[in-house]
Amino acid sequence: MMPWLEAPLARLLAVHRAGRLPHALLIRAGVGWGEVLLADRLALALIGREEVQTARTLAHPDLKWVQPEGSVIRVDDVREVGAFAVGTRQSAPSKVIVVESADLMNASAANALLKTLEEPPADTYLILTSSRPARLLPTIVSRCQSVTVPRDPEAARSWLLERWPEAAIDEKLFECGDAPLAVHEALSCEEPALTDVLGALLSATPVSSAVSGLLDWDVNRLTAGWYRHCVALLSGTSRISAVRTADARALAAFSDELLAVRRQLLTTNSANQRLLYERLVSRWQGVAGSH
Repeated sequence: MMPWLEAPLARLLAVHRAGRLPHALLIRAGVGWGEVLLADRLALALIGREEVQTARTLAHPDLKWVQPEGSVIRVDDVREVGAFAVGTRQSAPSKVIVVESADLMNASAANALLKTLEEPPADTYLILTSSRPARLLPTIVSRCQSVTVPRDPEAARSWLLERWPEAAIDEKLFECGDAPLAVHEALSCEEPALTDVLGALLSATPVSSAVSGLLDWDVNRLTAGWYRHCVALLSGTSRISAVRTADARALAAFSDELLAVRRQLLTTNSANQRLLYERLVSRWQGVAGSH
């Protein structure tokens, strides 16, 4: 358990032991700070299976875990939640439903979930997680007790230093926006430094060959890290020497397009990822040639 998650979990369990745990919770955190891990541990405790490693993959008759299909949670999945909620409890002290990345519910799914939130069964807990809670319907947020995962950079850095060299951590912390779990994931899969990748893209030919490597990256981490490099360029602190003299207007225009592509890839399943990346790489190379 990550050290910054221990205190919120202890508080939730204490409230549960006192019989005051709300039947609907919204666990929110910044991207990469562990709202899903906190929900996982809480769910295990609520069904009396704390010794199990993870609830997310556990097959248990009193646990229902919903996660996005691509970039969307569909209405059919949420309708299953409603049926599960009114079903009979089998063996655990209570039934638990976890909706991971609840902000990715489409409109129909969100409205379907409201029906369950309005009349939750007495023996059922509904746990929503989100790193982008502003995207949730206000009516859903209002029916949940919010739990915020605290940011603790010192604890996160100490936790990372127990596992990885300091130099590797510093580079990835910049690329991942100081999100410790994103850093851990990136280093675990031996992800290359984005500084090197973006620098190599500037001279890559043909563009299509460079894009093949980008498709292996996590979309959120790639686009967010790329945008941080753009911000560093605009502020005069670039780590990529080949674009330090780029025209600010060209770079700002590229940054806007990057954000639009990021939004499209993260919120829809219909976007042509390869085509969008090819366009970004071509524009990126154009930025390097602008002065």
